[in-house]
Amino acid sequence: MGETRHEDESDQRLQAPSQSEIEEIEAERERRLDPENRPENAEIDNSDKELPTVKEFEELNSGGEQEGSAGSADPSEIFREMKPSEEEVAEIEEERARRLAPENRPENAEIDNTGDNMPDVAKD
Repeated sequence: MGETRHEDESDQRLQAPSQSEIEEIEAERERRLDPENRPENAEIDNSDKELPTVKEFEELNSGGEQEGSAGSADPSEIFREMKPSEEEVAEIEEERARRLAPENRPENAEIDNTGDNMPDVAKD
């Protein structure tokens, strides 16, 4: 008799939950994960998110220096690292093209032809 009872218990543990139990569990999970129901300072599982690298994380959190601490040797570094949006890039390119168009140059404007597009006459 002892063996039969042990077999019955193990059979119950191996049975999959019913669909209604799964639905209940999922509903409770969704309720708990809803941002409105999270307690203050709750930890959130971001395992499905792409998290920043250690270097990126340090850069993101480096702004909290103590008052009176030394500044960056290159204050413009942060601006060079900022990536403009596609809209901003398009706007900048459009403005650049407008300014460089020959019809928009003031009279007697000096033009720098020392770059890649330098005329053959100036190369000598």
